[in-house]
Amino acid sequence: MYGMNLAALHAIADERREHWAEAGALCEVVDGPLTDKPAAWLILSTDKFAAQLTVWVSGEAEMEWGTPERGDARHCDIDTLEDLRACVSDLEDALGLT
Repeated sequence: MYGMNLAALHAIADERREHWAEAGALCEVVDGPLTDKPAAWLILSTDKFAAQLTVWVSGEAEMEWGTPERGDARHCDIDTLEDLRACVSDLEDALGLT
């Protein structure tokens, strides 16, 4: 059974959008196509880096961040809203937006 409410990613982005803008980051949340495993992704970008957090309704998540020269990635399992907030915070930390 799927349990992650993808609207929560939109809500977290809305809460942090002003902070990200002040740090020079653009933010976009995109809802993926309707499939048997829906997903949404958060995209953060500046003139120096790009990052994406993809979250599926199953609670799986993939973080990717970096520059054109190098990058990194991490898998997360999200069971709660607090887990999702922590994952977004980890992405902020990786990008130096905190």
